[in-house]
Amino acid sequence: MKKYARLLASYAAIAIAAMVLYTPWLVGLTPSDPSILRAGLSVICAILLTGAFGGSTYAYLREPEYRLLESGEVNEPDDVLPQLRDFSEVPTVGTYASEAAAQIETMERRCERLRRVIGAKFGEQSLSHDKFAAVVDAARRTLLRNCALLSNRVQSFDVEGYRKSRHLLPKSSQDGLEGERIAVYEQALADMHEVIEANERLLLEMGKLEMEISDLEADDTREDNNRMLEEVKDLLEQTRYYR
Repeated sequence: MKKYARLLASYAAIAIAAMVLYTPWLVGLTPSDPSILRAGLSVICAILLTGAFGGSTYAYLREPEYRLLESGEVNEPDDVLPQLRDFSEVPTVGTYASEAAAQIETMERRCERLRRVIGAKFGEQSLSHDKFAAVVDAARRTLLRNCALLSNRVQSFDVEGYRKSRHLLPKSSQDGLEGERIAVYEQALADMHEVIEANERLLLEMGKLEMEISDLEADDTREDNNRMLEEVKDLLEQTRYYR
């Protein structure tokens, strides 16, 4: 529903722009204007407005492309973000796709800051730097691959079937076939929510790690480093949904 509202809003903006540009008592552009510059400008504006109309129609009405992802092929944000964004407007499950896309962007920013902090604190040639950098990369990869799994689940979710089952459920026994069907749908939604929450825990740990590394003093022991590394590694195992 949101995409249709946005499409209508874009049409309205294009129509208003056309009225302002071509109404005689406003800008008053026309291809037959005696001024070559104004005549040329009127043609250019017409082409741009036509392109904007066609582009907005395509962007909002095109059907998303279904492409299931293998976790092993997802190493960069662009490997999964297009799928998440394509399905962000799908009813019921689109919010999970939007949240996952936002989590990827947050993780990218957090990892970039962490790399700077690690480099400043330990030096790029140190063993501690390599250990922490490896853990940061593992956290980033875990979140990306969790999001790939989420993307697959969003694409595979039968929105119309879920709506139909929700509509029929009050008229049937919850112990019957419709009850079993709705339970499957609800479990799928719960699994998506669980992946989102796991990613949030991972992002929280990355923020905590950044603060702890920043607070390390020069005389802190190797034990402090090992403790932080182990905490993140344990969390990675807990939050890794891909296999």
